[in-house]
Amino acid sequence: MFCAFDLPSQIERDRLINLLLDKKILILGSGDKSVRFRPHLNVSSSEIDIAINAISDTLENMLN
Repeated sequence: MFCAFDLPSQIERDRLINLLLDKKILILGSGDKSVRFRPHLNVSSSEIDIAINAISDTLENMLN
């Protein structure tokens, strides 16, 4: 299980990583402007929902 996506630039990518770390979500930079994460193999669907919601909320807040 692996997920990665791009942001417009390294600045936005690094900001997302730092904001998520404040929410106890660990996500790694990859390349110039991508982020990636790979949860442990026994992750529950509710834990995935928590992470996806945190990423979505953080990106939405970054756009406002």
